[in-house]
Amino acid sequence: MVIIRGIRATAVLALLIGVGGCSWFSDDGSSCCLPHGAIGARYIAIGGEESPLGRCIGGEEERDGGQAQSFTDGAIYWTEVTGAWEVYGQIGDKYAAVGGPTSGVGWPTSGEMSTPDDSGRFNRFEHGNIYFSEAGTHPVYGAIFDEWGRQGFESGRFGLPTSDELEVPDGRQTNFQGGWIRWITATDQVLTS
Repeated sequence: MVIIRGIRATAVLALLIGVGGCSWFSDDGSSCCLPHGAIGARYIAIGGEESPLGRCIGGEEERDGGQAQSFTDGAIYWTEVTGAWEVYGQIGDKYAAVGGPTSGVGWPTSGEMSTPDDSGRFNRFEHGNIYFSEAGTHPVYGAIFDEWGRQGFESGRFGLPTSDELEVPDGRQTNFQGGWIRWITATDQVLTS
């Protein structure tokens, strides 16, 4: 079979001309997993089977107001508002662990990219980002994310996150290489170390 940019030719043809039926099955052969629509277009754009996602392992599924499709090494998530974006590797594992689209970060709004200073990698989400670096893989979102941004993100005095958001006696806190940022729930105030 001919391979076109990492996608089997039959899958590409099905995507382009809308052929009925399924010519691409999950690895165990139990379900049709032909990427299509916006998810399929994004999958092709990032390299299909040759991308960091690998092969599909299941069909597209409804998820929390949008759609998601799983691949051997990650997933592509789609909503009408956010578009279709891949999440994979350590960032994908963390995203799944914190609850995916129902987590504090929400739906992805970008693919994975490098930080401006090349100290780590991250995906953007509706309410924050998830970072992967030598400091670990951690989400930063909400009021803490906003304050971190005012401080220059990873290039500022705080550097990269070293913890997920933690519950503290008066609110929530995220630790960073250079200190901590705390959100006080009762007053909606943000404190920094």
